[in-house]
This record gives sequence, structure tokens and C-alpha cells, in this order.
Amino acid sequence: MLRLILDSHPNIAIGAETGFMAALMATRVIPNWRYGAEWYRRIEWTEDELNARLRDFYAGMFERYASAQGKPRWGEKTPFHTSHMPAMAEVFPDAVFVGIVRHPGAVAASLQKNFNYTFSDALPYWEATNLDMLRAGTELGPRFVACRYEELVHEDEPVLRELIGWLGEPWSDAVLQHHKVQRDKGARRAADGSTSTRDAIDAARADRWARSASDEDRRALRRLGALPAFFGYDVTDSSREPLLPSPSERRWLPTGDDLGARRALWADRVDFDRRPPTLAIDASPEELADRLSRVEQALARTRSRRAVRIGDAVRKVQHGRSWRDIRDAVNLIRGRQ
Repeated sequence: MLRLILDSHPNIAIGAETGFMAALMATRVIPNWRYGAEWYRRIEWTEDELNARLRDFYAGMFERYASAQGKPRWGEKTPFHTSHMPAMAEVFPDAVFVGIVRHPGAVAASLQKNFNYTFSDALPYWEATNLDMLRAGTELGPRFVACRYEELVHEDEPVLRELIGWLGEPWSDAVLQHHKVQRDKGARRAADGSTSTRDAIDAARADRWARSASDEDRRALRRLGALPAFFGYDVTDSSREPLLPSPSERRWLPTGDDLGARRALWADRVDFDRRPPTLAIDASPEELADRLSRVEQALARTRSRRAVRIGDAVRKVQHGRSWRDIRDAVNLIRGRQ
């Protein structure tokens, strides 16, 4: 929804998810090769030179997309890019980052409905993604702001005025009518994440999860510990605490510096370096490499066991066992068992 809102601003173009950082990172570091992290140095390129070439290539693609809509500024939104934020900040040194935070119960209910997660399996995804975003956001400092979904839908205009101002853009009423802007430009009805491009901002959606959550769902939420409370959420209901002290320069959007100060106060309650296991596909490159290694080892063991079984079957045939043995051996070799 926030992508559609910002894309409705006359100066900003943010298209559908691209996931381009996975390709960029695979260019910077070639996986599964001992020289993969330094391949470009072997032909006397520096990291800065490589980053400049990558920036020219990918920025050129997004700039063409924005230019085709008559807009001077481009953006990109892909959820698993939370794990690539430090690299994005390095390759695109002028980039700023907007992170969306939402109640873990609402996120779990959404993933359960739209992506076939179980409620309890979706919660580690919420935890891992928000920890990634928080760690990167605090490193980015003033280049990062966090926006809580609930405040965006309940206080849409003041939150968006603060956000548009932080982005350095003039205010436009079009962002409050994103559903009409997207309809008029011919956007597809369903955007990524099953979001309807024709739906106006609807505050009722923010707390809908709380009415359908089961007792088991609430027990699973309590197992998340203090991280929801760090973001101002009560896991038992839809109430929220403010994230920014009063008075503050901003009311709605804490920067990375603000979150860093809050993180220091919560250091004894939240393990901010924790990397929880998750069923999500948006793992870090190191996690994916580890998973692939384990899968390859499991396949090797399976192939070894199957080879033993095929050998036993062939020996049965060679020694003139029954027709049933011969049939079973043929089926095994054909891959039917």
C-alpha cells in the first residue's frame, strides 16, 4: 500500500517488486567459488569501481521506468531487501530508506491468508525481518525512517505529510487518492502481496487480526518476547505506545538514530543480534549457502542409498531370483521406487 501511495506522487515512481538486489549481490560475490568474493580484483578492478558500474546499470533501468512516467525520482520495494540494506546503501549512497512496521499478529494473519503460512510459522518471519531492518536502519541513521502501518492508516494525512517532507518532496494531495491515481494510470488490480490497487486507505484493516486470533495464536505471540513491545505493540491487543519521545522534531516517523537510542535502552530486554530461523525464502546469502550445502549432502546420502538398493536388485536378477524380484529391480532402476 505504501508503494502505491508513494508511486502516486507526481515526482516518484515505484513499480512492482523486482528483487534486483539478489542479482546485484550475485555479481558482487559469486557464490560457491573460493574466489567469488574477489573475482573482480583478479582483473584489477576496485570495489568502488565495481559498485559504480553496478549503480549505473541498475539505476539506469529504474530511471528509464521513472522517465517513461514523466517522473524524476525512482524507488523500489521488495520485502526481502531488508537483508540487503547495507549493500544497497553502499552501492546507492544517495538512497534513503523507508521501513514499514506492522503488528506481528496482523502480519501473521496476512501471511496465513495469502501465502499459506501457519500463524506460528509466520511469526519468526516477522521477527527475523524486523531485526534485519532494525539493525540496518540504526546503521543508516538519518537515511532511514520507520513507519508503523497502523498509524499510516489511522492518521494517513499527517503521517504522509511528515514522510513526504522527510523525503524532500512537495506535498501532493494525490497520495491520499492513490487508488484513483492507480486506476487512472491503468495499474493492475492486484499488486504484489495481493494488495488491491483500487482500494482506498482503510483503517479498519489495521486491527482486524485481533478479532479472529485464537487462544493458540495469542500464546504464539507471547513467545516472541519483548521485540513487539520495542516497536510499541501489545501482543494481546491492538494498542500501541509511541516510539518517539515528546517533544520531538517528528511525531510519527523515528529515524535510524531515534531507533538506535531506543535500542540502547532496550538492550537488556531484546537480543537485537538474534537471527531466528525462518521458513521464508528471503534468507541472507550466507543462510542460503548453508541450506544448499545441507540439501546437497542429503541428496548425496539419498543417491548412495539408492545406489546400494539398485546394486542389491541387480545381484538378485543375476542369481536367478523370482519374477517378482526381477520386476522390482526393473522398477527400481526406472525410478519407480
